[in-house]
Amino acid sequence: MQQQNNRPGNLQNNLNQNQSSQFMLDYKKLLFDLLRFWWLFAITVPLALGIVFAIHRYSSPVYRASMSMLMEERGNENSRENMMEGFGLTPGQRNLDNQIAVLTSRDIIRKTIDQLDFHISYFAAGRVKNTEIYANPGFLVKIDSSATQILNVPIYLTVLNEQQFELSVKTEGFNTIQYSNETTQGNGSIIDFQETFNFGELIETPWLRVVIENKGIKSSPDKAYFFQFNNPESLTARYSSVLSAQKAGENSSIVNISVTGHNHQKNVTFLNKLSETFIDANLAKKNQIATNTINFIEEQLIIISDSLSQKGTELSSFRTEHQIQSISSEAEHLFTQIQELNTRISEKRLTYNYYDYLDQYFSAENVLNKGLAPASYNIDNPIISNQISKILELNNERLTLEGQSNPYKKELDKQIMVARNTLMEAINNQKSIIDESISRLENEKRSITRQLYRLPEKERRLLGIERQFDLNSEVYTFLLRKRSEAQIQKASNTSDHSVLEKPRFTGTVYPKTTSNNQKALFAGIILPLIFIVLRQLLNNKITSVDEIEKLTSAPVIGHIMHSHKGVTNVVAGHPRSIITETFRRVRTRLEYLTANKETPVISVSSSMPGEGKTFCALNLAAVFAYSGKKTVLIGYDMRKPGLNKILNLDDYEGLSQYYIGKVSLDNIIHNTEQENLFVIPSGAVPPNPSELISSAKTDELFEELHRRFDVIILDTPPMGVVADPVLLARKSDTLIFLARQNYTIREAFSDTLGHLGIEGIKNVGILFNDIQVKRGKKGIKYGYGYGYGYGYGYGYGYGHGYYEEQ
Repeated sequence: MQQQNNRPGNLQNNLNQNQSSQFMLDYKKLLFDLLRFWWLFAITVPLALGIVFAIHRYSSPVYRASMSMLMEERGNENSRENMMEGFGLTPGQRNLDNQIAVLTSRDIIRKTIDQLDFHISYFAAGRVKNTEIYANPGFLVKIDSSATQILNVPIYLTVLNEQQFELSVKTEGFNTIQYSNETTQGNGSIIDFQETFNFGELIETPWLRVVIENKGIKSSPDKAYFFQFNNPESLTARYSSVLSAQKAGENSSIVNISVTGHNHQKNVTFLNKLSETFIDANLAKKNQIATNTINFIEEQLIIISDSLSQKGTELSSFRTEHQIQSISSEAEHLFTQIQELNTRISEKRLTYNYYDYLDQYFSAENVLNKGLAPASYNIDNPIISNQISKILELNNERLTLEGQSNPYKKELDKQIMVARNTLMEAINNQKSIIDESISRLENEKRSITRQLYRLPEKERRLLGIERQFDLNSEVYTFLLRKRSEAQIQKASNTSDHSVLEKPRFTGTVYPKTTSNNQKALFAGIILPLIFIVLRQLLNNKITSVDEIEKLTSAPVIGHIMHSHKGVTNVVAGHPRSIITETFRRVRTRLEYLTANKETPVISVSSSMPGEGKTFCALNLAAVFAYSGKKTVLIGYDMRKPGLNKILNLDDYEGLSQYYIGKVSLDNIIHNTEQENLFVIPSGAVPPNPSELISSAKTDELFEELHRRFDVIILDTPPMGVVADPVLLARKSDTLIFLARQNYTIREAFSDTLGHLGIEGIKNVGILFNDIQVKRGKKGIKYGYGYGYGYGYGYGYGYGHGYYEEQ
């Protein structure tokens, strides 16, 4: 029978094999724990859902409004070769990414805020949360923009009747603002203000100057409203942070714009005004070039108009004074040549004036601090045209980075300055060429003029006046036509952008009711589940037979339930009890394991104190005695003699006296109240129990006991504490190793069994003790459903004393 688990290395192999499984989940046990702790789920799920409901009920929701805009990238419809053409935006201005940057820039947002009534916010005061009212709060606050107004402090208004209301303010330290120049100032004083006013009455304090008008609000003494003044810069910063603009696709010119806030009507209003401001800014940018061109033409018209008027007066006076109305053909030919030269000279000078204008425009020191839109004129120098286009494009790209700390902005500044220097050098060179051309034409004009001097003086003078008058008239007419064309072009300009989808409410950003309820349900389920899993993973105590079977291959010979009998020797006190029956089953297994032994020696031990060794040893001895076998129970735990305390044998002589030769064997064998059951107590506590047990006296004792008794049961110390039980186990035929439910530590249990294998201890049987049971409608439930045993033991523990009923 000893072939079962008799290999010395078996228990050590079990130790190595099961080390990795000590922290694995027991899914069967987990299922029973889920059923056992069902009430946790009944608490956490409603609690989580209740918390989410409270958050939804009392938190201020955040809404989203969205719209779509079409940002077309139009090319120039006309060539810049023509003087009045090319009013379209440069490629940099038409770039979609740049336009998105312009749309979301603080400048556009600030212009939008300034056109809205967001400087005052109206609220309905609640017990837990305040609700912002927009569009029609029922009353209107008219402010004096030149007066000082208190910032970001609630000003409470309670309507007493249709004519009167109560105003109250309470704060410690505040800021004020004067909206006309947007100057702010801090004030550390305390305000505790409460007063009754009439609607339409001027309210004037050092920190407030307003008139409040009734716009249909009813008397509600129990309902309070409040309003507060906002800083435009703070509003700009807030809307800048919640505004989003993204392209609908990689190659799409459609931009989706959205904004979030606590009032969805306010969100829609903001997007409407933002799109309007953005479109107007784009159109104004396009018209700026046309406007500058018109201004340039009008400056030239003023000069030509004065000259035309002067020559017209001079021509009329000359004809009247000299009574001459026409000239000869030769004079006509010469004056025609002079007229053509004058025309060419005028064109050159007009071009020179335009270059001079460009020189002054681009040489200004603040060229990098403004949007560039110079007047357009027909020039035949590609270098100058290209440099102007390059500067405009770089400047527009730079303006999109305005207000940002971007290293690329410095790089753009360098590129603009290089392009400007190149442009200025080209302009100066071109002006020198024009000067030379004008000088050449003037010389040619003087040569023809000398020929005129050979004609009659009156005819020559009349011809000169007429030609100058005609020239001024033609230039004046030309400029008038071009101005009209520029004005028509400006009037026909349209923005590159348009609203594709009007702003609309597109949902709630916070709280997400459905999502939060799902998360709450998940949390209500997962939290107790985590608790149950961690409870199992962090619990290092043995709770079931399955765990024992995972930790060792040694057989489980019995299961002892927790006892409520109140006595130590349950077998003797309650011979017909279920617990006694479990010990009878253990006795049957032990008789099977020790069948070839005439007088078997059975050791009872465990890995640690407090696991019920003494109780189980006593009841095993009692059940063997009931079967008619003469049984002796020896208290070999001489360090903590628990058997002495249980059987009241503290004052009796025992093993320690026998080992030192003070008494004989007969003097330490004591009868009990139960027939066939004898006890050898531990005696006085010796200083060297291990030396006594390892002496020859132990062999002599066992030889004598084999002659006198049928069964010898040894109550030994815990194996995980001292070496005594290992010495005794070597002299035993069978070792009963205890594990107590929810008490025995897995590591200690497994390590001790591993060491037994190393020591060569064979024929080990596991006894599972103190199984907790519950009674249900269908009978007894044993622990987690493992085993069938019915018992429990009283014993002692090192430092724990006796077991007490649980």
